[in-house]
Amino acid sequence: MAATNSTYPKGGFSCSKDSSLGNGSLVFQIKFCGKSPALRVAANRYVQPNQTMSKGTIIGKCKLCLDTKELNFEHIPPRSAFNKETKYYIVDQTEYYQKAKEYTFDNLKPKSRKEQGGIGKFSFCIACNGFLGSNYVRNYKKFANIAMSIIQSNDKNAKAFEFDISDINLLKFLKQITAIFIATNKHSFTESYPELLKFVRNENLSELPERYRFYMYLNNEGKNRNGHIHYTNHFGTVCEFTFPPFGFVLSIDNPNRLMQLSEITNFKHYEKIKTIEKLPIILNKYPTYYPFPLDFRTEKELNGST
Repeated sequence: MAATNSTYPKGGFSCSKDSSLGNGSLVFQIKFCGKSPALRVAANRYVQPNQTMSKGTIIGKCKLCLDTKELNFEHIPPRSAFNKETKYYIVDQTEYYQKAKEYTFDNLKPKSRKEQGGIGKFSFCIACNGFLGSNYVRNYKKFANIAMSIIQSNDKNAKAFEFDISDINLLKFLKQITAIFIATNKHSFTESYPELLKFVRNENLSELPERYRFYMYLNNEGKNRNGHIHYTNHFGTVCEFTFPPFGFVLSIDNPNRLMQLSEITNFKHYEKIKTIEKLPIILNKYPTYYPFPLDFRTEKELNGST
């Protein structure tokens, strides 16, 4: 089975060859908060593998343009989408798998020091990072603010929400999601799936092969999931990324729909539907306590089965 990440908002393995970094470390998140006091987020959740959390720049191969040049720190998700003040611990991956229940439910404290400043990694060069920021991030941030406010202002026991997204450029939102999956995986990911690179690089491109299907849900309970590619028995090849208020799944070469999730693949056809006055969407809200892809069992279900 594979690895994952997590976060707990409150306001303002399947088998995977790419599921860990060489040092086998993961991040245990403590707290993060956005700019607005109304959208502050508290967390005690297990998050993604260690992705070199120190800021600044390094020399490396950009995952978007593929040139070797200066890379700067890419917040994943964007810094403006509640990933600015994230506090976390770096924890050995093997230890986490062996003690996942203790970390999740028994308040086991990591022995490593507390880090802070937002989760991410050195994935893109300065130019590509700027391209994403100027073209896609604002729509992601806008959607995240809407979703977070809806989760917070409604019954915490509600399992699904319907709201209007006509004010969001859905094509750009989908491209930012795709950029997240590119950023969190190794270079071999886009070597295997080069169409994803082309889709993100060209802000106007709406074509994407049918082998790629995207899904979405809401989340504010449990652990983050880090977006790494997994090869599962039940769902085929999937990537799942969770960081409140969203969860995203990229399904590859699976003709069967993932029924429990809202499919957003057609966001790529935004240019054909953008004139519609209202665009309602219904999103289920799921917890993500354990790192297994598409495992949405509740705390009660997990404690009852252990």
